Amino acid sequence: MTPGDPGTAPTVVTTHRNYYERIEVTDQNYNLIINDLRMEDAGVYLADINTKNFPYTTTKRYHLQVYRRLEKPKITQSFMASVNSTCNVTLTCSVEKEEKNVTYSWSPLGEEGSVLQIFQTPQDRELTYTCTAWNPVSNSSDSISAQQLCADAATGSRPRHSGMLSGLAVLFLLVLILPSVFLLRLCKRRQGAVSKKTIYTSITISRDAQPAEARIYDEIPQSKGTPFREEPVNTIYSTVQYCEKVEKTGTQDNRPPRRLQPMKL
Repeated sequence: MTPGDPGTAPTVVTTHRNYYERIEVTDQNYNLIINDLRMEDAGVYLADINTKNFPYTTTKRYHLQVYRRLEKPKITQSFMASVNSTCNVTLTCSVEKEEKNVTYSWSPLGEEGSVLQIFQTPQDRELTYTCTAWNPVSNSSDSISAQQLCADAATGSRPRHSGMLSGLAVLFLLVLILPSVFLLRLCKRRQGAVSKKTIYTSITISRDAQPAEARIYDEIPQSKGTPFREEPVNTIYSTVQYCEKVEKTGTQDNRPPRRLQPMKL
């Protein structure tokens, strides 16, 4: 920077590209202004000052701190319990993208810090707790009602056994239903599958008639005694053989052949 004539702005030469078109100096007291501050602008700055009447260089040291404007804080409940109509709640206040030099305060209790532990009684249900976050350039607040705290605490402090009982009930129903479905499918498969069995029986009958060979087919009808289960159809093939019996006199027995009775199984 080179001072100009009285009433004119000084000449500023920017050598660092990060400060192009962001540096300006006032024409009255030569104040240095950095526009559009960024977080990376924070740091230590040195100013070398030379005057016509003083042959030496004067160096000034400046420390620049940059802060963001705080967003609205968020209140979360990290622990909840309800005993004898008293809510024991722990509140935590936090700010997104939190930087250093951020402080927290709670009202109406006047507590400092981001964590607040509350023992809420029925007489305090009308209260509203407010968290305020501060930094050197801004502040922001968020609130939560005591009624909401107690309602959430009552919900959160319910015994966990209720959830376990629900799970056990579902498991018990599954144990009852699955075997029933399996047995039903098995019965349907057995009803749909019809098998046939063939039994061969050889019967030899002594006859005096002429030798002859005959086959008797006896079919056993399907049993209808059980409505839910079909009995398989059994077929019996019987072979009847006649053996010739010749007497020495050469005479033949003229008795009529005996009729075979159906076999029952």
